[in-house]
Amino acid sequence: MRLISYTQLEKNQAIKIQIMNFDHIKSNNLQSFNPNGTSITSDDHPDQLVGFSSKIHDPSFAKYQLNSIRWAFLFTSILAIIAIIGFPIYGIKTGEIDWPNSLFYGIGIGGMFIVIAGLQTLKRKLDKTWDGVVIDKQSYRKRERSKNGHIVTRMEYVIKIKKNTGGVKKHKWVDTPGLFNYYNVGDQVRHHKGFFYYEKYDKSTDLQIICIACNSFNDITQKICNRCKCPLLK
Repeated sequence: MRLISYTQLEKNQAIKIQIMNFDHIKSNNLQSFNPNGTSITSDDHPDQLVGFSSKIHDPSFAKYQLNSIRWAFLFTSILAIIAIIGFPIYGIKTGEIDWPNSLFYGIGIGGMFIVIAGLQTLKRKLDKTWDGVVIDKQSYRKRERSKNGHIVTRMEYVIKIKKNTGGVKKHKWVDTPGLFNYYNVGDQVRHHKGFFYYEKYDKSTDLQIICIACNSFNDITQKICNRCKCPLLK
């Protein structure tokens, strides 16, 4: 496995910058908050590309989250029904699972789907908004054997974000460098409750912006996401 990463000098310079910025975050984030304690948003900034946006409070985001929950439960309900019906049919046709055990298996697996969807929904509701700093980025070239026995080379992309509440959040992607390339070491970012990825504090040099709701990329000049129609946070 070959490691591809920044030079030590570049990493040290970036970490020095993020440490200075992170000190501001831990003391009410002087760069993302006014002295009176209110948030500096991109709406307060002339170019609208520096600062955490207040558009996260737009009703479109709450509607998107509600629709996501509804679709998740609809999908898992369909899977549960298929399992409850499918296992008895399979048992009758093959004779491998006796009645009513086949029904119990179907109910158990179907119930598992519903429980997983419920836990994911609960996790979103218990989630909290927090700020952090990207402290490390690394990419790995990894050789592994595929299912058909061939040796394939894959790229793994890893970023680490230090949370202002303590701890480090790690993300890893395989053969998908888009999100990895979007964030840079030293970036101040904000995780918004109920969403997966992060809003960048400084977007002034970016050509694209990520939609916090559906995670798709949009041109930086766009105001709403082309895919889900939620406002872009800038």
